[in-house]
Formats: sequence, structure tokens, C-alpha cells
Amino acid sequence: MTGPARLQAGKTTLPGAAAAVLAALAVVGLVGCGETSTPADNAVSAQATPTEDYRPAPELLGGAAGSDGRVQLYGSAVPGAAVRLRSPSGAQQFATADAAGMWRVTLAPSPQPRLLGLSMSDKGQVVQAVSFLFLAPDGAVARLKAGGGTQAAAPGKAGLAALALDYDNQRAATLSGVAAPHETVTVRVDGVERSQADADSGGRFVLPLPQLTTGAHEFDLMGAAQEVRFSASVDTPAALAQAPYAATRVGQGWRIDWRTPGGGGQTTLILGPQETGP
Repeated sequence: MTGPARLQAGKTTLPGAAAAVLAALAVVGLVGCGETSTPADNAVSAQATPTEDYRPAPELLGGAAGSDGRVQLYGSAVPGAAVRLRSPSGAQQFATADAAGMWRVTLAPSPQPRLLGLSMSDKGQVVQAVSFLFLAPDGAVARLKAGGGTQAAAPGKAGLAALALDYDNQRAATLSGVAAPHETVTVRVDGVERSQADADSGGRFVLPLPQLTTGAHEFDLMGAAQEVRFSASVDTPAALAQAPYAATRVGQGWRIDWRTPGGGGQTTLILGPQETGP
């Protein structure tokens, strides 16, 4: 992240073929909280139709850990495309997008947190996803986005929740989470109102928070009928020598220090359960 201008995250556009599975994935996935696509959404997604020279990037739509510890991931890509998940160690796993543009991969259990790159190959063109996939041993799944706006899996019950806090070495930050579709969400940091935004039609919101000071902060997130409070600490992203990322447990959440595709350092906090107010 280089400043507030990069911290405005819009709605993720999905290929039209993915719309039919949004409702099924919303329970375990990263596609919102309680609302499936609308005709207007489908009209927007139609712009992502592949052409001879253009291929929309593959997307992660959802994921969940089974009772055996294996992780099932679901996503969208160009129908028939070869989809690749690759770890920094070089290990790869492949899938083929079906006629509806959906791909599915089952990963073996791992005692270590994982960061995966997603790409696809179609008719000689290789297209890289714009985000990384973070998988924790406890089953947490998130899309880490350079510049902020990380999408973490929502809690089981619907409602207002802060899910991820991203910041860079200048402490420019974004707070992302879920609310009711189109609900206006406001956040106070240490008692001072800092940002306000509307959730999109899927219930996802991103709040820009430029120049947070170093240290611990108290956050108060307010929607139309709910309020949640939590604490988080902001400091300099960890220096990464050889590894492209480092992930550690923080309370009931996770901290991921990672190197963005542009080479910058970014920290993502996957937030744990929060105190709910009146």
C-alpha cells in the first residue's frame, strides 16, 4: 500500500457462470453474508466474458475444512481452463474448470499455515489472480489483497463483523468485514470516528484508515442496528529475508506478514471473535 488512494476497494466482479453457485458457497465461502447475486450483478459480471485477447482472472469463491482436516476450495475461471494452486515452496496442485466455469480442489491437511498463488492457463494465455489464498491449520480461509481489502471467511451467523485489518509500512490501513447488503458502516478508532462506507450487494465492506499510529488500538464498528468492539495492534511489517510470508497466531486470529506482487511489505490481521454491543 502506498497511501489512501490505493485503499478504496470495490466490488469483486465474478464471471456470470459463477452466479449460480453463490448461494451454495455463501455458507462456507468468501462471497458475502446472506444475499445471492441479482440481475444487476449478473449484468456487471457479463463484462468479464473472455474474448480472443482477454481472459478474466480466476477467483476463489469459498472454502471449508472437513472433519478429516482436508480443505476444499471452490472458485471460478474460464470454462475448460487449467487452474493451478502453487505454494512458495514450488508445490503445485491442478484442477480444470468445468463447463459452468467452476473449479474445485481438495488439499491435504497441513499443520502449518499456507499461502497459495492462484493462476489459470487457457488457450496459451496464463492469467494470475490478483490475490493470494491464505489457509490456516484451523480451517480459516482468506483472500489477501495487495493494497488492502482482504476478504476473510465470515462467521457462521449473519450480522455485522470486522474480519481483517490490512496495513503497510506507512501504517496506511483498511478494515474489511461483513454487514447487511448496502448497510452503512462506521468505525471509530480510540473513540474518534475515522471512516464510513456502504457494504456492497453481497454484504462486504472496506473502510480506509490512513495513517494509524503504531501501537494498540480500540476499534468500535457500528452498523444500523449492531455494534462490535475489538482491539488490534499496529506495528511495522516484519522484515522477510528469504520466505515470502510469515504467519503467526494472535489470540483467536492470525497475523500474516507477506510480500505483495509489487515487492512491498504488507501485514494482514485475520480478526478473531468480537464483543457485540447493543
